[in-house]
Amino acid sequence: MKKVVSIIIMAMLVLLISGLEAISAPPKEVRYGAIYPVTGPVSWMGSLQINSLKLVVDLVNNSYDIDSPGDIIRSEGLPNLDSAKVKLILGDSEGKPDVGRSAAERLISVEKVDVIQGCFQSGVTGPTSTVAERYSIPFLTSNSTSPSLTERGFKWFFRTTPHAKMFVGNMMIFLKELNDRRPDIAIEKIALVCEDTLWGQDTANIVRERAPELGFEIVVDIAYPHEATDVDAEVLRIKKANPDVIIMASYDPDAILFQKIYKKYAVNIPIFGNDTGHQAALFVKILGSDVNYVLTRDLWADSILKKNPMANKLNNMFIERFGEDYRLCDTEARVLIGALTMLSAINRAGSTDPEAIRQALLETDIPGNLLPLPWGGVKFNEKHQNIYGRGIINQWQDQKKIMVWPWKAAEAKVVWHLPPWSER
Repeated sequence: MKKVVSIIIMAMLVLLISGLEAISAPPKEVRYGAIYPVTGPVSWMGSLQINSLKLVVDLVNNSYDIDSPGDIIRSEGLPNLDSAKVKLILGDSEGKPDVGRSAAERLISVEKVDVIQGCFQSGVTGPTSTVAERYSIPFLTSNSTSPSLTERGFKWFFRTTPHAKMFVGNMMIFLKELNDRRPDIAIEKIALVCEDTLWGQDTANIVRERAPELGFEIVVDIAYPHEATDVDAEVLRIKKANPDVIIMASYDPDAILFQKIYKKYAVNIPIFGNDTGHQAALFVKILGSDVNYVLTRDLWADSILKKNPMANKLNNMFIERFGEDYRLCDTEARVLIGALTMLSAINRAGSTDPEAIRQALLETDIPGNLLPLPWGGVKFNEKHQNIYGRGIINQWQDQKKIMVWPWKAAEAKVVWHLPPWSER
């Protein structure tokens, strides 16, 4: 009888030890969820971001001679998780909040992802990240800039990109300084033209707030449907108001459409875009020389390639794998930074446990030299906002984006007095 009891006890101990080993064993793979507009009107931007994520996954799963946080690129797989490989699992938001929310439900409940990165548009990121918050899954946005996203007190939401208050505030300061520095320029009247979702209206609200204190008057204020197909009436309103500058927040199709209609009605007024549609590769690809002299708040200038070895290497990889249309720019670089931040946190956590990853994100402190943008680094404040991101201002000149601000880093003088459309 004693022998039987001993055998049973031994068997139970073996099962217990095996179970503990199974629990503590590193995962064989990290299931990396990502939600972007794969289809729909902004699918072009979605493809840029998805290609960026595919590149990061390849960099981490294989070995490349590139400096990175935790050296996760030189190793094959995540070193602190016994070389676990990363599996990218995509969800399509179609650029719609309800579709993005459903995609998050599927990725978490069915695909069992460990983390989520997304979603490009702030209006989609908001409700989608609410799903991740409910399930206690780490969610990181690398591109959505609505200030309200990090004002919700969420425990599981993190943002690496600077937000709109910083970006749009810089735009307004730039205009004020341009007035002060250039006696040939007198900017007083602003036309405000922003798409009607969260991102566009956040931009508009910040301009409305800052304009009076800096001495500007908003003479026309337009909120247009972000999937608009006819903007003739809006452009004619702008022309009649005769502003000194047109400040815009537009996604790719809208920016392209407005530019065509400005030309149609000979609206020859400086245009200042808040990134996105006015800085995208598609903008110049479709419009050619008609993009010249458009100003854009940005995060990228080609001169970065000469100064940042990591950016240069990643740019060459983009061109080699995806073609000239997918060379490294603002959008791609921000996605890369977001993914490297999340994956380095998972590596430091040594686990796919959500709370361990969250704690590692809170402790993130990545130096700027390990990033493909000229940021001070990545470190989150108490609201989970990266405190080290920063932007620049470019102007399209000869169909290339040239940095014109900050002044100390400017590559060329701002062209403000525009030639006729026929001479661009």
